[in-house]
This record gives sequence, structure tokens and C-alpha cells, in this order.
Amino acid sequence: MKSLYKWGAACILCGAMASFTAPVFAQEAAPAVAPAEESKTAGFLKSVEIGGFVDTYYKYNYNKNFNSSFRGNTPGFARAGGITDVTAFDREHNSFTLDNVEISIFKAATEKDPIGFGFTTNYGEIAQRLTFVNSQGRGDGLTGSQNFTISQGFVTYKAPVGKGIDFKVGKFATWIGAELWESVDNPNYSRSLLYQNAIPFTNTGISAAYPVTDKLTTTLFLVNGWDTFVDNNNGKTGGYQFAYKFSENTSLILNGSHGPEQPKDARLGVNDPGDNLRHFWDVIFAFKPLEKTTINLNVDFGTEKHASQNLVTGTQSIGTFGSTAIPNLPVGNPSNGKWWGGSAIVSRDITDSIGVALRGEYFDDNDGARVGVQHLRIWETTFTTNIKIRQNLFVRPEVRYDKANKDIFGTSNSGNLSTLIAFSYLF
Repeated sequence: MKSLYKWGAACILCGAMASFTAPVFAQEAAPAVAPAEESKTAGFLKSVEIGGFVDTYYKYNYNKNFNSSFRGNTPGFARAGGITDVTAFDREHNSFTLDNVEISIFKAATEKDPIGFGFTTNYGEIAQRLTFVNSQGRGDGLTGSQNFTISQGFVTYKAPVGKGIDFKVGKFATWIGAELWESVDNPNYSRSLLYQNAIPFTNTGISAAYPVTDKLTTTLFLVNGWDTFVDNNNGKTGGYQFAYKFSENTSLILNGSHGPEQPKDARLGVNDPGDNLRHFWDVIFAFKPLEKTTINLNVDFGTEKHASQNLVTGTQSIGTFGSTAIPNLPVGNPSNGKWWGGSAIVSRDITDSIGVALRGEYFDDNDGARVGVQHLRIWETTFTTNIKIRQNLFVRPEVRYDKANKDIFGTSNSGNLSTLIAFSYLF
């Protein structure tokens, strides 16, 4: 989570009040007493940051035929009544929903104290879909009906090499994408099509970041794979991030991920999953053309061997059963799959308490590699108003329209209009 909130303001205030109300003696001043040495525990707690938020929403889908027979073949796409498949977390229809209670504890690694850690827990609807769990070594499921998950848990170390190499080991939020799972850190409340369908949520492994210059930071990753905290095959995924800051208001980020992601027992013909490499690139360009206006552009492209829904090669005869001939059956491997998309988010602060954000995007999954529907293309537009009622209390009305070229919404026009209102409190 980007924003962490320090505790201790109340203690400082109480100490200040006590100093003003203490008795003053006109006679001889009390002798000075040397302060006791600060305990190691107190020093440790001073360097730890604790924060979080509570996030709830009410959502309504205007598509009366929303419960279609559409099924996707990727985790998280099994349909249940009143659930929006193309969105990441806010899927419940006509229901007040506790989306996320998140608590994060972080201790930054510094030159003086080079060891740190991070720990994030989630409770609510988001926990059912955020963390993929490993089922008998396959890594092909979600937490299901479990409403609690540990989304992050890692140790950090700042190695005294040059300007300092920042190592991170454990489970952490993915480095890919322009949005976060924390709704309070995004201009829009609902996540984009790209966030849900094109990229991972978490990674488990090791990373090393180094500030090459004042403007360029390079980070390398070696992880188990996408959304699996226990590796589901015999290979590892390598990744990288190049973050370049042109100025205070303009930045460019290039992300990459390369490695096998298919489960080891999904044989897919004669090829071992270790050869079915997934290559993915993600580009983010953010800038502020005006003082209170921010534009975020995001482009994704991925390709994966044997990930398409189309089978290639020919047929195979399997003989007869008794006196009955069995027709030839198709055999072979799925062809290579590709997916790509782009999004643009424009956000503007109207006043100190009111802001608006408009997102438009397009996602192309022609091979069905991500959603499981061949020749699928989806468009989406979202408008969000961000209102700060009191300090740390936010209300966020939102209107979203999704449109597809396939009947994935159960309507003749293949579209879905939804509205929601979210309430978030940060602590």
C-alpha cells in the first residue's frame, strides 16, 4: 500500500499539554536528570509504520439477464449468481458488501538499520479473489469462500553496495500494472480490465532494486510465477522494472515478466509445461499537464506458448469398440496465445475535497488465452467521483459500462451498465 499512517500523534499532544500544565516553582529549579537510555523495543517500534483502511460498497447491475451461462476457464471466472466476472473484486450485485479490511505493518530498511519487513492482511470479499492457493502442487485455485488472506509477507535488506541495493524476499504485490488492489490508492474504485485479466496480483520470490541515477531505478525479480506462493511447475519466472523520472510530474515505467506459468500436470500434448513460456510487457506513462490534472496511460502485451483455445495438427484414429468404428478424434497442442490492451485514466481535483476520474480501456483476448473465450474483445468506461467527507473518510460514487463483442453478459447487446457507491475509512 502506498500510503501508511503513523500512530503517536495523540501521545505527542498529551505530552505537550502536560508540559504546559506542570507546576512552575519560583524557587530553585529542579536539578536536571539525564534521560534514561531508550530501550531497544521502543526504538524498534518508532521505526515501524502501521496503517490500513476499511472499504465497503453497494453495487447494482442494470443487466437483468446478467446470470448467463458464460464460463471462463481461468481461476476466478466460475460464475455465481449476481457476480460480475470482468471486474476484479467488486462483483456482488444488489448487495451491501464488505470489500476489504486491510492492515499493513512495515519497517523500512535504511543505511543505519538495514533490515526491514512488510506484512499485509486482508479480510472481506477481496480476500476470496486476491490470493491464489496451491492445491496438491497445481496452483490452480483461489481462496474460495475464505474471507481472510495474507496478501504480503516479506523481509527487506539494504546491502551497502554503491548507493545501496534493496533486496526483498517473500510474497509481495506484483510490480506490473498501473493500479493497485487497494481501492483507496486508485483514481477509480473498480479495477480495470487489464488489472483483472492481463496481469498477476501477487508474486513470491526475490527482488533487487538499485538507483542507477537520480532519475533511473532498476529492479530485477526472480519469482515462482503468477499468483502462486508455491511454484506450480519446474521453472522460475524472471522479471524487471525500469522506472525513469523525467521530472517531478512525468515518469515512464517499463515492466517485463518471462517464464513458464502453466501447472506441471497440465501436459498439453507432448510438450512439457516448462517449455510453455509466457512473455509479458507492461508500459506505464504518467504525467501532469496541469497542476490539478493527472493522466495515466498503460499498455500491456502478452504471449504464451500453447495457451490459445484453438487446437492445431490433425486427427487420430483410435480404432473400434467391439464391432463399432470410433471416429477420428482431434489431437495436438493448443496454438500460441496472445493478449493485449490499453487504458487511459484522467483524474482531476476540483476542490480540496472533491475529485473526478475518467477511465477508458480496451482489452483484446482473441485467442482466449486469459478469459477462455475465443475472439473476445472488451471495451470499458468508468467515471468516478471522489469525495472526502471528513479527514480519512471518503465516499466514491461510480458509473461503469462494459461492452463486449461476445455474449459474455447474457444480453443481445453484450453490454453491462453498473453503478456503485463505496465508503472508505483510512486509519
